[in-house]
Amino acid sequence: MSGLNAITNIAKTGLMTAQTAIQVTANNIANVNNPDYKRQRVNMSSASMILSGGTIIGTGVAVDGIERVYDRFLQLQIYNSKSSLGRYSKEEYVLSRLEAVFNDLEGYGLTNVLNEFFNAVQDTANDPTSYAARVALLGKGDTLAARINGMESRIRQQTSDINKEISGKVSDVNNLASQVASINQEILKAESSGGTANDLRDKRDALIKSLSEYIDITVLDNNDGQKTILAAGGNPLVESAFSAAMGVRADANNDGNYDVVFPDVTGGYTDITDNISSGSLKGLINTRDNTFTPSFTKLKTIAASITKEFNEIHRAGYGLDGSTGNDFFNALTPDVTANSTNTGGALVTTSGIINLSQVTLSDYEIRFTSSTTFSIVDTTNNTVISTGAAYTSGANIDFDGIRVVITDTPGTPQAGDVFKVSITKNAAMNFGVSLTDANKFAAATQAAALPGDNRNALALAALKDDSTVLSNGTATFSTYYASIVADIGTKAQDSSRNASFQDVVVNQMENNMDSVSGVSMEEEAANLVKYQYAYQAAAKIITVVDDLFNTLVNLVR
Repeated sequence: MSGLNAITNIAKTGLMTAQTAIQVTANNIANVNNPDYKRQRVNMSSASMILSGGTIIGTGVAVDGIERVYDRFLQLQIYNSKSSLGRYSKEEYVLSRLEAVFNDLEGYGLTNVLNEFFNAVQDTANDPTSYAARVALLGKGDTLAARINGMESRIRQQTSDINKEISGKVSDVNNLASQVASINQEILKAESSGGTANDLRDKRDALIKSLSEYIDITVLDNNDGQKTILAAGGNPLVESAFSAAMGVRADANNDGNYDVVFPDVTGGYTDITDNISSGSLKGLINTRDNTFTPSFTKLKTIAASITKEFNEIHRAGYGLDGSTGNDFFNALTPDVTANSTNTGGALVTTSGIINLSQVTLSDYEIRFTSSTTFSIVDTTNNTVISTGAAYTSGANIDFDGIRVVITDTPGTPQAGDVFKVSITKNAAMNFGVSLTDANKFAAATQAAALPGDNRNALALAALKDDSTVLSNGTATFSTYYASIVADIGTKAQDSSRNASFQDVVVNQMENNMDSVSGVSMEEEAANLVKYQYAYQAAAKIITVVDDLFNTLVNLVR
């Protein structure tokens, strides 16, 4: 009887082992189309032997555990590749939208309307007495203004959309980090009691892979099965059951664009924008700061330069009605703003242009070195205009054709206070034709030579091909604009190539992972048949032993 009991125990062990193997194999097959699922296998070892009738009898195999088939090195490679793909894909998408704004190929850019405007100036020069030519010129000026205003508006809106998307991406990062921290705890609870949490580990890997698409991360394995995630240069995003909440903050000194901030030990936030090196967040920040902002600045510079050069010549000429000193385009006005970090109480009360011919279109900073002295720096060219100048509340501060008046309201300036001065900041937004009477277009150089004098109109028409108006005296309006289009196109093309390359890399990494962790239907089907036969064999042994027991019992009776 003891021998039959031993055989029964062996069969029961085999039955349970086969049953577990069948369940794991069926689970693998059920997840064959789940890209985040890691194939599982049953680890077996020889079961304990027993002594029966002086004979040692083996009891088959027993289940030691269910293990995920997983390659940590490949998984980390996938995280890095996903992060790079997230960056370049986002850059490609955003730059394609900016390309559409400057698109000369389909006539949406500036080149055509700029040429048509100067052609209209030339037509008026050809016949300065023609009222129709003058009216047409004003119309082309309005068209040019509408195009510049429209481009300015679209870039401003797209920049705003980028900032909103940055905010949304940061929220997504926080949400994913919170979920990873929560699963960390679930895994700890499940495995500390002797269980396995393979499905939870798969879910956590999927969340981390999604997280890597947003921001560059470093993933560290803890001894207790939990993971620590560092983001953007080592900031602890997830630590066991805890996750940090990143945020965004408008930078008043950068046109209100969003910086990404991380909570620090003091309860405040630290700017980590420059620490983000990959992911879709990097793609958004990089295109905004290194393409959108420079392109926007250049468009404003074109608008300011057209206004300055055209108005300067136009003011010196005479209209058919004998008027002079008129602006053709809306006059330039300097934008003066105090840094948000200023500690003093001084404010800008007035600002304006006092000599248009001296205006350089550079940006400046008035930097206070004390409450009574200041320096002026050309930040575009990084040159010092003046230093150690004496400050008097309400006195004129004149430089490069600009006048700024700062007053002690409500207090005096303090050392370190900065006031930014820009001629170009609002030039594209405010660009427009101020001349409403076609007869006031100043085609003539001398009033005595009216009505047939066209010399001033010829000087205005010559601005079209003047290569000294932009880029430190090396570019025309058209060539300067063409350089913007070329720069955007080159960056868009590079991002597209990088995205395509990185997509291939990601696919290769995932294929490599699938070769290790993926489910093969053929292999699993073969295993299922094998384990089913093992189950049936064990069940048959139990049936035979049961029949033997019954026979023996009946013989005893």
